[in-house]
Amino acid sequence: MTSLQEFKSKTEDLTGIQKLVIVARDGTVLFHSGDPSNNLGNYVAYVAVTSEQLKPYLGFTGPYHLIMEQTSGDRILTMLGEQIIVGIDLDSHVSPTTILDRLGSLVDQIEI
Repeated sequence: MTSLQEFKSKTEDLTGIQKLVIVARDGTVLFHSGDPSNNLGNYVAYVAVTSEQLKPYLGFTGPYHLIMEQTSGDRILTMLGEQIIVGIDLDSHVSPTTILDRLGSLVDQIEI
């Protein structure tokens, strides 16, 4: 089991993370680095919930993570856990798969 604090400290060791948001499955923002008015939390929750609602219609077993590229080249990595949804705004030079490899297994371990 991993706590939110342990997860946040692991993200501090990684370079290229511009913003981090952690949202509960009910949409409650549990943590938001940076300016909370930029709506990253709302975006992450909306994309995750919408994707999960579509999965029975499309025959999906996931999603487990989503990667969206912005026009600036920056990317938003969204990871869906059992109890939380994590959104990470990444610099354009950072590989989302590298971040996913480092943090993905922890997302399902977090209990709130």
